[in-house]
Amino acid sequence: MRKFPGIFLLSTGALAAVILLVFLSSGFLGPNTEKVLAGVKSGGVELGGCDKEEGILKLTELEKDLKSRRVALRYGGNTWQLLLNEAGFYLEKEEVMKASLAVGRRGSVLQRWQERTQAKTGGVEVPLMIGFDREKLTRMMKEYTGKITREPRDASFKILPDESVSVIPAEKGTSVDIDVLMGDIKLSLLEGKNADVNLHIIEAEPQRSTEMLNSTGVNGLLAGYTTYFDQSKASRSYNVSVAAQAFDELLVLPGHEVSFNDVVGPRSSESGYKTAPVIINNELVDGIGGGVCQVSTTLYNSVLLANLEIVERVSHALPVSYVPVGRDATVVFDAIDFKFLNNTDSYLYIKSLVGNGYLTIKIYGNTAYKRDVKVISWVTREIEPKTVYETDPNLPKGEQVVKQEGAMGYLAAAQRIVYRNGVVERKETLPSSDYNPVNKVIAVGVMEVIGPQIAPSTPSSPVGKPGGAGQGGKPGPPATGQTSPDLSGAGSGVIATH
Repeated sequence: MRKFPGIFLLSTGALAAVILLVFLSSGFLGPNTEKVLAGVKSGGVELGGCDKEEGILKLTELEKDLKSRRVALRYGGNTWQLLLNEAGFYLEKEEVMKASLAVGRRGSVLQRWQERTQAKTGGVEVPLMIGFDREKLTRMMKEYTGKITREPRDASFKILPDESVSVIPAEKGTSVDIDVLMGDIKLSLLEGKNADVNLHIIEAEPQRSTEMLNSTGVNGLLAGYTTYFDQSKASRSYNVSVAAQAFDELLVLPGHEVSFNDVVGPRSSESGYKTAPVIINNELVDGIGGGVCQVSTTLYNSVLLANLEIVERVSHALPVSYVPVGRDATVVFDAIDFKFLNNTDSYLYIKSLVGNGYLTIKIYGNTAYKRDVKVISWVTREIEPKTVYETDPNLPKGEQVVKQEGAMGYLAAAQRIVYRNGVVERKETLPSSDYNPVNKVIAVGVMEVIGPQIAPSTPSSPVGKPGGAGQGGKPGPPATGQTSPDLSGAGSGVIATH
C-alpha cells in the first residue's frame, strides 16, 4: 500500500490551525476581556456574562450592603458596634472586575483550560478585595477605646525662668493595632463568619523621642526680639498671630536654610488671613495678609541678634514704624522672601509669642554659639519727594487742594557687630535699605465757574398776596428813593448768585 506522508502532515497542520483559530476566536489564548465567563462569582455575586461596567454596578450594590453591616469589636469585657460605612470601608471594584475578566484568559494553555472547565462545572469564586480609609478607621478606634487606650506623649522642651532649656521625657501610649483589625474584618467578611472581632492593643511609640531632643544640643536662649502693634486693628492683629504661630515650636536642623514663605505659606483667605493694610506701589492699601511683614521683620531682628547667617532680605518700599530704619524685612509669597541659615552645629528651637499689642520671637540653641551682638543702622541719604500736580474737574478753576502730603525717602545702611568676651569678634555689613519718597500730590481745579445765573423756579400771582401789593390788591408805588428792578428778561422773576 502506497503512503502519502506529505498529505498526512498537511492534514495535521490544517487541523492544528483550525483548533488554534477556534481558541483564539473564543478568547482562550488571547486577552478577550469583554465579558466575564459564565460561572464566575465574587462575594456570592454572579458576574458571568457581565462586561466591566455591568460588573461594577453589581459590585456597587454588594458594597452598599456590606457598608450597612456592623462588626462587634470586643476587648476586656467591652463591646463596640462598628458600622463599616463609618470606618471608611470600600470594595476594590475595579480590581475585582479585572481579576474576574482574566479568569480562563491568563497563564498557560493548561491553566486557561482548567479555569474554563472549573467555571463551567463548579464555578470560580474571585476573592473580594476590601479596603479601609485608614485615617478614618484609626479615628473611630480612638473614639471607641479612649477609656482603655492612651495617646503617646512626645518629648518636648521646657523653657525655664532663666531661659535655659530642659527636656520633658516622652511617654509611650497604647492603641488598637489597625493592621490586625483590618485583616480580621476582611477575614470575617470573606469567610462569611459572624462579624465579631477581638481587638489587639499594642504599645504606641511617640513621634518625638527623648533621645532625639537630647541630641539636638538645644540648652538655652541665643537671642530674642519684640515689636509692638496696635491691637485695636483687629484684622491686622489677627494676621500677625496666624503668621507667628507658624514659627512657634519650630526646630531647624544644623546647616539648614529656613524660608519664611515656605514656613508660613500663601497668605490667602483660605489659609485664615484677613484684609488689612499692605504697602503696594508706595501706598497703603487693603490687601489679604496685612501685618505678616511685622512677623518677618521681628524674625529678622531675632536672627541678627542670634548671630545667624542672613541668606536673603529685602526692605519695604516705605519705612515702617515698628523697627528702626534699615532693620525691616518685607515678604511677598512667591516673590520676595526672607531666608536665614542655621550656621551652628546644633539644632535651633524657635518660640513665638503674641500678647496684648506685642510680638516676641525667641531663638534657642546651643549656648556655646551665643554671642553679644549689636545692630546699628543709619540713614546714608535723604531723598526729597517731588510735588505732583493733578487736574481735578470737581474743583473751581485755579483752586488748589493738597490730596497727599509728601514724605522723605531714604537710603539706609546697617551693621552687625559681634562681641566675644567683650572683644569685637566680627563686623558685618548688612543688606542696605532703599525707601522710596512719597510724592506730594496737589489737586488743581479746572472747572469753569459761570457768573450769577437765574435759578429755576415757578412764578406766583402777586394778586392778594400780603406785602406784594397795595390796598385792594393793586400794586403800590415804589418807595421814595427806590426804583423797581427791570425783571422783563428774568424769566422766573428770581435772581440767584453763586
